[in-house]
Amino acid sequence: MLKRFFLSRKTVISLIFLMLGAILLGYTFPQRFLISPVELDKWQMANPFLAKLSRWFALDHLYTSPWFTVLLAFFLVSLCFSTWEQFRIALRKTREGGAGGESFETSAGTAELAAGLRSLGYLKVGGRDGAIRYVRHPWGYWGNFLLHLGIVVTIASSLVILLCEKRAVVELNEGEVHRPGAAWAKEERGLLAGRLVLPEAVRLDMVLPEFYDNDNLRQLNTRFSFMDGAGKSTSMSMHINKSAWYRGVRIFQGKSHGKAFFVMFRRGNEEHGEIFHLDQPPNRRTPSYKNFVLPWLPGEFKTKFYGDAAQRSPDGNDPLFAMRLTDGGKVTAELSMKVGETGRFGDYTAQLVKVERWGGLIFIDTTGMGGIFFGFFILCLGGALSYLCPPRECSLTPSANGVRVSWRATRFERLYGDEFEELRRRAGVACSDA
Repeated sequence: MLKRFFLSRKTVISLIFLMLGAILLGYTFPQRFLISPVELDKWQMANPFLAKLSRWFALDHLYTSPWFTVLLAFFLVSLCFSTWEQFRIALRKTREGGAGGESFETSAGTAELAAGLRSLGYLKVGGRDGAIRYVRHPWGYWGNFLLHLGIVVTIASSLVILLCEKRAVVELNEGEVHRPGAAWAKEERGLLAGRLVLPEAVRLDMVLPEFYDNDNLRQLNTRFSFMDGAGKSTSMSMHINKSAWYRGVRIFQGKSHGKAFFVMFRRGNEEHGEIFHLDQPPNRRTPSYKNFVLPWLPGEFKTKFYGDAAQRSPDGNDPLFAMRLTDGGKVTAELSMKVGETGRFGDYTAQLVKVERWGGLIFIDTTGMGGIFFGFFILCLGGALSYLCPPRECSLTPSANGVRVSWRATRFERLYGDEFEELRRRAGVACSDA
C-alpha cells in the first residue's frame, strides 16, 4: 500500500510540483542569510503582507525550514521506491531480454554464428528454452537504474546538508578578533546541527575595496588570520569569486563592508562611547544611511556618511559622518564631523575619535557535499549508459532449417540497423561456405 502510494503518478507529479514551487518561493522571498539586514528590512517594509507570510512559514530561511526538509524526505522516499523498481527491471532485462525485433533463418552452424557475434562485440549472457542469448553492451540495461540512483544519492546528500549544515556570519573591524564560541552577527543551521564553533580565533587583517571610474565595485580584497592557542597565526586572503578553506570550514566574503565610526559623547561626568557600522555608500555623491537605537538617548537616532567629504571618491581617506536626532519628526540635534573633529549634539559634546574599515566573513561547515558530486557522477554515468551504450540483443534458436537468428535494439533501432544487416551478411557467407 505504501509503495503503491509513493509510486503512483499523482504522488510523483504532486511532489515534483511542490518541489518546483518551493524553489520558486526561495527565489521570490529574500533569504536572510544571503542579503544584508538593511536590505531585508527594506523589503519587509515595502512588502508587509509578504513579510508576515515569510515569518509564519519560515520563507526567509526556506531551505533550512522543517517543512522543506519533510518535503525533501517524501521526495526521497518516492525516489527510493522508484529506484528499487528500476533495479528489478534492469535485472530482469539482463537475465531475460525483451520481445520484438527482426529475425531470419540460416543453415549456418551455431558455433559459426556465435563466433561472428563475438567478433561484433556481443557477449553471451545465458539463454532459455533452447535459445542462446548474446547482448552487445549489456551494461546499458542499468542506465535508467543509475539515473535514479544518482538522483537518490544527490537528494539524500542534500537532505544531510539541510539537517547538519552550519552557517554563520561575523562582522569585524580591521584588527578585531572573533574568539571560538563568541556570538555571531547571523547564524543559520540545520535541524540536527549544533552551534558553529570555529577551531581557532580569527582576526580580520584588512578590507580593501577597489572601484571603477563610475564608482561600481571592481574588486573586494579581504585578508584574515586564524590564531591558535600558542599564538601561531595562519594568514589567508579572499576576493570576489575566491573562497578559502580551513580545517573543514569553508570561508566566503560577506556581502557587506563599510566604515566603523567611533564616537564619544560627553555631558559633564557622563560619557558614552559608541561604534556605528555603516555600509559602503553606493557612489561618491550618495551617502549610506542607517538608524540606531541608543538606550541612553531618547528619540530616533539617524546616521549617514559620505565615502569622501569632498565627494572626489567613493572611498576616500577623509569620510564625512553625520548624525541626527529627531523626536516626533522634529530635529532636536544634528552634527556632521570628520575624524578628530568635535561638536555639539544636543546636550552632549560629540567627538569622532577614529574611523576603521569593517567587513564580513561567512563560515560554512557542511556535511554531505561530496555525496552531491558523487550523485552527479552516477547521473552522468547512467546517462552515458542509456544513450551511448544501448543494448542490442541477439538470440540463436534451433529450427527445422538450421538456426533462427532474432535481433533487436533496446533504443535507437534504426541507428543500429546496420548491425542486423551485418549479421545477415555473415550468416549468408557462412551458409555458402557450408
